[in-house]
Amino acid sequence: MSWHEEFGDAFRGERVLVSGATGFIGRPLCEALLSLGADVHGVARCAEHGVTGVVPWSIDLREAPQVDAVCAQIRPSFIFHLAAQVTARQERELIRPMLEHNLLGSVNLLTAVMQQRCRRFVFVGSGEEPAGEMRMAVPSSPYTAAKTAASLYARMFQQVYQLPVTIVRPFLTYGPRQEPTKLIPYTIRKLLRGESPQLASANRLCDFIHVTDIVRGMLWAAVQAGIEGETFDLGTGEVVSIRAAVEMVARIIGAAAPVQFSPSPDRANEPPLIANLESSRRLLGWEPRWTLEAGLRATIDWYVGQHETSQATRRCA
Repeated sequence: MSWHEEFGDAFRGERVLVSGATGFIGRPLCEALLSLGADVHGVARCAEHGVTGVVPWSIDLREAPQVDAVCAQIRPSFIFHLAAQVTARQERELIRPMLEHNLLGSVNLLTAVMQQRCRRFVFVGSGEEPAGEMRMAVPSSPYTAAKTAASLYARMFQQVYQLPVTIVRPFLTYGPRQEPTKLIPYTIRKLLRGESPQLASANRLCDFIHVTDIVRGMLWAAVQAGIEGETFDLGTGEVVSIRAAVEMVARIIGAAAPVQFSPSPDRANEPPLIANLESSRRLLGWEPRWTLEAGLRATIDWYVGQHETSQATRRCA
């Protein structure tokens, strides 16, 4: 199904602001919005490196005057806030950067658009945030703590100031163009070069979701009526261990090199990650289309193309 078959003219002619427009999820979101006829404005620290057709705005969301000025010029109908620094690492040095980028930057953007009559502000949280029965759990990293606090602020802006916010929580997302150090691209690239990926014990259970399904969920969160203030999980509702996902990648590739797992334990305080899709199906009208194996095959095919192009370039150099 094409973007137009699913969303029709919902975004045609609408002015849309996407923060984090040059990122792993921001790029395909911008591409989808452009194909739907939207006037897309991409906000990022280096926005000029974004998608062709997107109006670039290079700003630092930590600087409130910059954010205020840009939002006043764009005056968007829809806002998708993806910009964040993402890492599950637990080093102390990450506490302040996560606070500034992921909490202060979010609050600055929420404040800047509070007086504007946008139709929907789609706030992108994280599947790492404690939720449901885990809501009182201690966040497992500076990133998770900052994202949890930012989501609380987003809900406050909706309830107290009537900003039409909807929150989506992507789970462990994978797909083309992801940062090379992330689990799936790191594993694929290593195996395609005939090298052995070096991974931790990889026993944690995670909900893997293809990036295209995340984009679909975000678009539905923007246009579905009557869901302001709601939070929606974007995952498959099924979990596999990181070890099993990596071994599936190796099997699909037919890799000769073995995957090497460290005997060291996983990071402390990391519970299983699994999406609860009840409200996503009932209120958002969304559910994932990609199985893990189909999504990994498509992702591997993309990286194979990149690998072959890179080898051909080196041979011609």
